[in-house]
Amino acid sequence: MKTTIPLKNSNSLLILDKRQSLDQVVLIEDLPSVVLLTAWKQLEQSDFQRIGLLIAKLIDIGCKYFVCAGNHSESLHDFIDDVIWDISGNAQDENSNNIMTTWHDSDTNDEVADFFLHSTNVSNSLLVAFLDKRNHEDNKLKKAILEFQGHDIESPSA
Repeated sequence: MKTTIPLKNSNSLLILDKRQSLDQVVLIEDLPSVVLLTAWKQLEQSDFQRIGLLIAKLIDIGCKYFVCAGNHSESLHDFIDDVIWDISGNAQDENSNNIMTTWHDSDTNDEVADFFLHSTNVSNSLLVAFLDKRNHEDNKLKKAILEFQGHDIESPSA
């Protein structure tokens, strides 16, 4: 799953497969400023390990906003905050200063899409959504994001 769409304010949206996220971050040419992650079910220890590596890499390359969606997004949000705290406390990493995190556990897909695309206050930026094409809830969220932008769910896709 890889979809790239130009947005308003000179932003771009990139939708990547959640299962291959860490490998794909290395290949992104533009630096993501805003990232959307989902947690529809309780996360396992292996999920936290994988996500921790992803968050650390995203912070290292300058990501400043993490939007968490899904029934268990508050625990994902709390975990991301812990990763940010560990990075900022241990390394005094200036990239970890002023990072925003939000969770949206009871918002509709349309509300999450609107917030992710329009309320993160960025311009000239790359927004990245890590979604699992095998997950029904992620597919519904992807559809909401694409429809919110006036794009057909099937295009453009690679």
